Amino acid sequence: MTDRKKQSLIAGGLTSSAGIFLSKALGIIYVVPFAAMATEANLTYYARAYSIYDTILNISIAGLPFAIAALVAKYTVKDDYKTVVLIRKLSTAILLVSGFLAMAFLIIFALPIAQFTVAGAIDSVEVLRTRNVLIIISLAVFAVPFLSSFRGFYQGLKELKIYAFSQILEQVSRIAFLLGMGFLAVYVFNKDAIWAVYFAVASAAASALISIGYFVFVDRKNYPAIKERAINQVLPTKDTREVVKELFYFAIPYMITVILGNSMNIVNLLLFNHAMIWAGSTVAHADLLYSLIMFTCNKLTSIPQVLAPGFSIAVIPYITAAIERGDMKLMRKYVVDALDTVLYVGLPLCFFLFAISGEIYYVMYGSANWQLGGNVLAWSSLLAVVGTVAPVAGALMMVLRLRKSTIIILLIGAVIKAVTMVPLILWTGYSGAITSSVLTSIFIIAADLYLISKNYKVKFSLTLRRLMLISVGLVSMEAVFMILKLIGLNVIGEHRLLAFAELSVYGILGVAAYVITTWFMQLPQVLFQVSAASLKKRFKR
Repeated sequence: MTDRKKQSLIAGGLTSSAGIFLSKALGIIYVVPFAAMATEANLTYYARAYSIYDTILNISIAGLPFAIAALVAKYTVKDDYKTVVLIRKLSTAILLVSGFLAMAFLIIFALPIAQFTVAGAIDSVEVLRTRNVLIIISLAVFAVPFLSSFRGFYQGLKELKIYAFSQILEQVSRIAFLLGMGFLAVYVFNKDAIWAVYFAVASAAASALISIGYFVFVDRKNYPAIKERAINQVLPTKDTREVVKELFYFAIPYMITVILGNSMNIVNLLLFNHAMIWAGSTVAHADLLYSLIMFTCNKLTSIPQVLAPGFSIAVIPYITAAIERGDMKLMRKYVVDALDTVLYVGLPLCFFLFAISGEIYYVMYGSANWQLGGNVLAWSSLLAVVGTVAPVAGALMMVLRLRKSTIIILLIGAVIKAVTMVPLILWTGYSGAITSSVLTSIFIIAADLYLISKNYKVKFSLTLRRLMLISVGLVSMEAVFMILKLIGLNVIGEHRLLAFAELSVYGILGVAAYVITTWFMQLPQVLFQVSAASLKKRFKR
């Protein structure tokens, strides 16, 4: 590994976010042909599989990728490469074992989990198909933790370009497998449409194996240099038991926060259908709304939310290194930079989903249920906002070693979600599930930022002022959208290609209005340390 100049935190965060963004963008592109192959009736099985997959996977990983990144960053700063190599070996072994146990658990309990979530007879088609997708997704539950051990290692080394490329590769290979095998099954061999879902679920494991192969290739170039430094190191390596203890000292709080952080999805999975039926909905309509919230619209709201994992990935090695060096001023700057950048980039994306939700849904998914889908997307845009900020605030809490407080806050948040969702659904309908999640996230964000400010003297007054300037930029976006509607760019009802072109006009002009307005107020220049002159020089190059 060379000692070349590393990226800044903002550059690293944006690099990670860009990789995730491209993965998500590709994920949105495949939805249209996949939905056509699988049919709308079967999409709920895909949504259920991934809801449970996310939960089981996060438990099996147990925060170890974050712990790996933090410890690799810590001991790299200290030039203790023997311990870095030891961390790599131990973490890989632990994640392989945990992935195997999680896979076994999901296979054994697939049927009872399926029956409970569907609320149907044990031999019904719905229960049996749900069981099948859970068994298939268990393969990914085994493969992805192993992949995460590589990602955590290179994250700790601040090699975020490698990290980002692995995510793009994983998504490209997943889509190729998903669409290719689904097409063969449904259109060539005339299998039932549910087989498109089965292969879509299996694609998670196939793409993880391909990404693992990429890291094996990267290791051949980078890992020997690290092992050579370890061999030549004079300082003795740390005791294995101490390293294991330190890994779990970091990992267990992360594991608990991940489980609690997924509590909103768990509550939705367990209670949404029941609450909707109590509110007078049919099972079919409840399934449709669940798939709209958890899969269809979630694909769109996940676009701005890529900033959350992107900057959560970046803050761990950078802030860890600053703390190890005792540079508290730099640490505070990193905290504010991360939060302000996420707000500046994320909020216009979220507002875009809210302001023209019906048009976006029509372009992406067609005329079927576009009004209902547009309404769900408008509500879900609120989830996009809090779902972008809350994980970054939580990552900052964890890397700043406020782990106990983070767990308490998330535990309270889980209680808020569990207590409020059913009454809100009974009162307002499906939107109650979204409202309860938003209220939960607002509490978590406010509590996290208060404790960061209290314990580390981080001042967020500048963030609030910048948020006001961002709001002015959002107003300019809305003004552009209103003008476009007045001149006849309706999008809805047009041919899909024409509708896509018109929607692109909304996006380009809306973003341009936002950037120009905020540029006039000097916001991007301050955040990204750029100027008109520097941009001209880069463009000429």
